[in-house]
Amino acid sequence: MERSFRITVDGQVFMVTVEELDGTPQTALPSSAVVSAPAAPTASPPAQGAVVSHLGGTVDEISVKVGQHVAAGDRLATIEAMKMKNAIFASSAGTVKSIEVAAGDTVSAGQVLLRLG
Repeated sequence: MERSFRITVDGQVFMVTVEELDGTPQTALPSSAVVSAPAAPTASPPAQGAVVSHLGGTVDEISVKVGQHVAAGDRLATIEAMKMKNAIFASSAGTVKSIEVAAGDTVSAGQVLLRLG
């Protein structure tokens, strides 16, 4: 069984999926651990065509320009978080209608990076 959780660490929000392997817990939690249900989403889903960051971090690079046609799977941007570079790819083909961020900007998980049409 898989369960998804939203975890905030030092102000950065991460979406985590946890899989229970054989129906039994693999490790015990320390007695000081606090476990709560995942937080409900606070923002509405992004509008169609919006490409959002899947994690918080700093925009390292925008790989496209307004008016450029992209195919599904093309790299659109790179976000640096915790000294790791994470590529953001197009989930479908389209034309870049707008770019909402620039290299060096700090972004949050779920923030719109650009819009495809």
